[in-house]
Amino acid sequence: MSKMLIIDDNVEFQTMISCYFTDLGYTVELANNGREGLTKAKTIKPDIILLDVMMPDTGGIEVLRELQTDDETRIIPVIVITGTYFDGNMKELFRQESNCREFLSKTADLSLIQAKVAPLLKK
Repeated sequence: MSKMLIIDDNVEFQTMISCYFTDLGYTVELANNGREGLTKAKTIKPDIILLDVMMPDTGGIEVLRELQTDDETRIIPVIVITGTYFDGNMKELFRQESNCREFLSKTADLSLIQAKVAPLLKK
Protein backbone atom coordinates (compact mmCIF):
# COMPACT_ATOMS: atom_id res chain seq x y z
CA MET A 1 0.00 0.00 0.00
CA SER A 2 1.44 3.40 -0.98
CA LYS A 3 1.85 6.18 1.55
CA MET A 4 0.96 9.71 0.49
CA LEU A 5 1.62 12.91 2.40
CA ILE A 6 -0.52 15.94 1.57
CA ILE A 7 1.02 19.24 2.70
CA ASP A 8 -1.63 21.91 2.31
CA ASP A 9 -3.25 24.53 4.54
CA ASN A 10 -6.62 24.29 2.74
CA VAL A 11 -8.71 21.84 4.78
CA GLU A 12 -11.37 21.43 2.07
CA PHE A 13 -8.77 20.46 -0.52
CA GLN A 14 -7.05 18.15 1.97
CA THR A 15 -10.33 16.40 2.71
CA MET A 16 -11.31 16.01 -0.94
CA ILE A 17 -7.96 14.64 -2.12
CA SER A 18 -7.47 12.52 0.98
CA CYS A 19 -10.87 10.82 0.58
CA TYR A 20 -10.23 10.22 -3.11
CA PHE A 21 -6.85 8.54 -2.62
CA THR A 22 -7.94 6.67 0.52
CA ASP A 23 -10.76 5.13 -1.54
CA LEU A 24 -8.11 4.00 -4.02
CA GLY A 25 -6.23 2.17 -1.25
CA TYR A 26 -3.57 4.72 -0.37
CA THR A 27 -2.55 5.48 3.20
CA VAL A 28 -2.85 9.26 3.43
CA GLU A 29 -1.24 11.51 6.02
CA LEU A 30 -2.01 15.23 6.28
CA ALA A 31 0.08 18.24 7.23
CA ASN A 32 -1.43 21.71 7.60
CA ASN A 33 1.75 23.68 6.85
CA GLY A 34 5.28 23.35 5.54
CA ARG A 35 6.98 22.83 8.91
CA GLU A 36 4.58 20.07 9.91
CA GLY A 37 4.97 18.55 6.45
CA LEU A 38 8.75 18.41 6.72
CA THR A 39 8.53 16.73 10.12
CA LYS A 40 6.02 14.15 8.86
CA ALA A 41 8.04 13.49 5.71
CA LYS A 42 11.08 12.61 7.81
CA THR A 43 9.02 10.50 10.21
CA ILE A 44 6.71 8.51 7.93
CA LYS A 45 8.85 8.56 4.74
CA PRO A 46 5.92 8.69 2.28
CA ASP A 47 6.13 7.26 -1.21
CA ILE A 48 4.86 10.55 -2.67
CA ILE A 49 4.07 14.08 -1.50
CA LEU A 50 1.38 16.44 -2.78
CA LEU A 51 2.52 19.96 -1.91
CA ASP A 52 0.81 23.33 -1.91
CA VAL A 53 2.77 26.45 -2.90
CA MET A 54 1.37 29.21 -0.71
CA MET A 55 1.26 28.29 2.98
CA PRO A 56 1.85 30.08 6.25
CA ASP A 57 5.31 29.70 7.83
CA THR A 58 7.11 27.70 5.14
CA GLY A 59 6.12 27.86 1.48
CA GLY A 60 6.29 25.13 -1.12
CA ILE A 61 9.64 26.06 -2.63
CA GLU A 62 11.26 26.06 0.81
CA VAL A 63 9.75 22.66 1.57
CA LEU A 64 11.06 21.24 -1.72
CA ARG A 65 14.55 22.53 -1.01
CA GLU A 66 14.54 21.32 2.60
CA LEU A 67 13.43 17.84 1.51
CA GLN A 68 16.45 17.72 -0.81
CA THR A 69 18.90 18.35 2.04
CA ASP A 70 18.02 15.08 3.80
CA ASP A 71 19.24 11.77 2.38
CA GLU A 72 16.00 10.00 3.35
CA THR A 73 13.59 12.57 1.87
CA ARG A 74 15.41 13.77 -1.24
CA ILE A 75 14.23 10.81 -3.30
CA ILE A 76 10.53 11.27 -2.48
CA PRO A 77 8.74 12.49 -5.62
CA VAL A 78 6.72 15.67 -5.10
CA ILE A 79 3.75 16.90 -7.08
CA VAL A 80 3.15 20.60 -6.54
CA ILE A 81 -0.55 21.45 -6.61
CA THR A 82 -1.53 25.08 -6.34
CA GLY A 83 -4.74 27.06 -6.25
CA THR A 84 -2.93 30.21 -7.27
CA TYR A 85 -2.25 31.13 -10.88
CA PHE A 86 1.43 31.24 -11.73
CA ASP A 87 3.05 32.12 -15.01
CA GLY A 88 5.45 29.81 -16.79
CA ASN A 89 8.47 31.26 -15.02
CA MET A 90 7.14 30.24 -11.60
CA LYS A 91 6.34 26.78 -12.88
CA GLU A 92 9.87 26.46 -14.23
CA LEU A 93 11.33 27.61 -10.91
CA PHE A 94 9.66 24.66 -9.19
CA ARG A 95 10.52 22.23 -11.96
CA GLN A 96 14.22 23.04 -11.53
CA GLU A 97 14.06 21.28 -8.18
CA SER A 98 14.98 17.63 -8.73
CA ASN A 99 12.23 16.24 -6.51
CA CYS A 100 9.42 18.25 -8.19
CA ARG A 101 7.92 15.89 -10.77
CA GLU A 102 4.74 17.77 -11.68
CA PHE A 103 3.16 21.19 -11.25
CA LEU A 104 -0.64 21.10 -11.34
CA SER A 105 -3.60 23.32 -10.56
CA LYS A 106 -5.99 22.43 -7.72
CA THR A 107 -8.73 22.73 -10.33
CA ALA A 108 -7.29 19.69 -12.16
CA ASP A 109 -9.60 16.70 -12.32
CA LEU A 110 -8.81 14.17 -9.60
CA SER A 111 -8.33 11.46 -12.21
CA LEU A 112 -5.58 13.59 -13.81
CA ILE A 113 -3.84 13.93 -10.45
CA GLN A 114 -4.15 10.16 -10.00
CA ALA A 115 -2.71 9.63 -13.48
CA LYS A 116 0.33 11.74 -12.52
CA VAL A 117 0.77 9.99 -9.14
CA ALA A 118 0.60 6.35 -10.33
CA PRO A 119 3.70 6.25 -12.57
CA LEU A 120 5.83 7.98 -9.92
CA LEU A 121 5.11 5.16 -7.49
CA LYS A 122 6.31 2.50 -9.91
CA LYS A 123 9.83 3.92 -10.11
